[in-house]
Amino acid sequence: MAHRDQRRVMRRESAWRDHGGGAMLQYDFVPPAQWSGARVAEEQLAIADAIAGDAEAGDEGWLQLARRLPPALRKALVAELRAGNRLAGIGAVGWPDEGSIVVNLRDRFVTARHTLPPGVRWRQLDDPRYAREEMSLTVGPTAYLIIS
Repeated sequence: MAHRDQRRVMRRESAWRDHGGGAMLQYDFVPPAQWSGARVAEEQLAIADAIAGDAEAGDEGWLQLARRLPPALRKALVAELRAGNRLAGIGAVGWPDEGSIVVNLRDRFVTARHTLPPGVRWRQLDDPRYAREEMSLTVGPTAYLIIS
């Protein structure tokens, strides 16, 4: 958690691209070419703080989707981001279920799979057409996923 005097703030120059259309919501994190690796890492930590509710944030579509994740899965996502993994995209496209939210991380899971919050499942898939790993939580008929 960011300390009050060290609170990370997302920069106003947007690294998020809205690739949705119609009823499909898809947001992808695409940092500007001039951002250094350290700058991207700083932004990812600010994203983690925003998702966790530890930082002031706007009402961007990607953040609204992230905050709709069930609390246990949101906790796993924040743990991954704080451990250095990168959020690549988030979407609600009606798959695998109507209402599902799917989060894409850039790298294999760093920490969350070793300390899964209650109710969260982890699977190693190594499927080049889908994902290497998946964390999921089902609420009623709706599955929520984090894939890498």
